[in-house]
Amino acid sequence: MLKFSANIGMMFNQIKNPVERIQAAKDVGFEAVELLFVYDIPLEDLVAETERTGIAWSVVNIAVGEGVKMGPLVAAAPGKEAAFRENLAAAKKYCAALKPTALVVPAYTPPDGVTKAEALPVFKESMRIAAEEMSDLGIPVIIEALNPEIRPNSLLTTTAEVMEVIQELDHPNLGMEYDQYHMYGTEGNMEATVEKYLRYIGNIQIADIPGRGEPGTGDVDFDTFLSALDRMGYDKWVALEYVPTGDTVETLKWLDKWR
Repeated sequence: MLKFSANIGMMFNQIKNPVERIQAAKDVGFEAVELLFVYDIPLEDLVAETERTGIAWSVVNIAVGEGVKMGPLVAAAPGKEAAFRENLAAAKKYCAALKPTALVVPAYTPPDGVTKAEALPVFKESMRIAAEEMSDLGIPVIIEALNPEIRPNSLLTTTAEVMEVIQELDHPNLGMEYDQYHMYGTEGNMEATVEKYLRYIGNIQIADIPGRGEPGTGDVDFDTFLSALDRMGYDKWVALEYVPTGDTVETLKWLDKWR
């Protein structure tokens, strides 16, 4: 049986405080949550609510920009190694306390003026360091490819590109995040791709296309996709990373058949 996580950055957004959304997710049956950027929230607040509700964290994302912020991908920027180390240290602190299934590294856009040829070797070394350091916590590092039509000039844009990095580094603590919303547009063949690389996939995120709404609002055949995940024995989280088209609870009716 599939298990689902709620992205509380996008969902339950009628509640202003993201920490309070954890209880809202729990109230409608979610056993896990995730949030794109946790570092603006005091860790003690997240830990207290996590422990109070008994919720799990599907993933935590590393901060990609300089200074534990959003921004260009310092993990792929020559000369920004210290900034990447700072981001990794913050991620380790939050992961040690929240105990997510994995740490996500989105392969965002490198800084202006840095070519892909210059960025890739730096990114690979950053991923080697991250995979090694996170192994101390028993938490894998998973790399996320992004659709360049959604995130222009992203460093890695297909599952195959992520796999090239994983296979070259050959580190047991390194895998991938499969974001269906991004990969639907860049490569298609979602069911076959997931099955081929199933052992490397540490988290799956979903949203319909176009519009990034809940399943049933766009073109994606989620019955086929989710049935395939169930058939192949996918046992990690399926994270709902969509923008509700109405009240979050009302947009969850599609989920009843999968619980």
